[in-house]
Amino acid sequence: MIKVLGHRGVRQRKDIDENSLPAFEKAFQNSNGIETDAAVSGDGTTYLVHEVSQLAIPHLYARARYALKEHLDKISAKLMGKKRLDQIKDKDVDKLRLKKGGKLPRLSELFDLAAQYPGKTINIELKGHNSVGPVLAEINAAIKAKKIKKSQIILTSFDHLSIKKVRELDPEIKCGFIFARYSKGRTRIYPWTDNKISRYIQFSKKVLKSKTAKEVNPDYFIMTAGAISTRKMKQLHKHFPNAKIMLWTTKKPEKDRALNKKLKNKQITPHIEAIITDFPEKMTKHLAKKGL
Repeated sequence: MIKVLGHRGVRQRKDIDENSLPAFEKAFQNSNGIETDAAVSGDGTTYLVHEVSQLAIPHLYARARYALKEHLDKISAKLMGKKRLDQIKDKDVDKLRLKKGGKLPRLSELFDLAAQYPGKTINIELKGHNSVGPVLAEINAAIKAKKIKKSQIILTSFDHLSIKKVRELDPEIKCGFIFARYSKGRTRIYPWTDNKISRYIQFSKKVLKSKTAKEVNPDYFIMTAGAISTRKMKQLHKHFPNAKIMLWTTKKPEKDRALNKKLKNKQITPHIEAIITDFPEKMTKHLAKKGL
């Protein structure tokens, strides 16, 4: 069966902030788990917020942008000014409010909630350029406290070098590469840092043959439905025979033509581990109707 993971919990609910504890709880209740974004404060605390994104015009233009302010209410956005999350202390982060009034949750608070939903998958996307160490520390603390099991966790990122670091520090934890829809000029992920290597890239044969991919041996390859094909699936399994794919989508299940086309492909469907969706409850019902 294909798992369903709530993208940022429930991303498009009008009454609940994405990447908030209520959003995660709804996803836990109505699907197999959640996907969320991890970034680190100036005090080294991991918060769950989508602070970095890619602005792209297909085949023409792409750049990275710092997007935290876009998720905050007007008062909090004004308090932030031009500061990044890693430039703010915890006491000030805790004062910020999301657009619908929720607060930025800490990763430790997510694990407290997850303890009430044993076995649910927790896919953590590493957003911050300095998030690997703090996230692993939080995971290990939660495992020690018996709130979660390591088997529930999947660490993913557009920054494949961060996933390489994860693999080096903890070879047992499941991890995966995320691929961009567009990567004109191979946009830098963290243009405000000295890191000129980490860039948004698309899924390709070249990536599968890369040194980084071979060293990491990812458990998952995460992309949109339009990025995978029968030919590319064969290429993937030539290099990584045990790898699974996760597809992510922001569209309503019944309106996502690319996804539904791939769900009919018997050479692709058996290798789909999960779908990351803005509509976890609807996607769960949609897959059930298809017997998936």
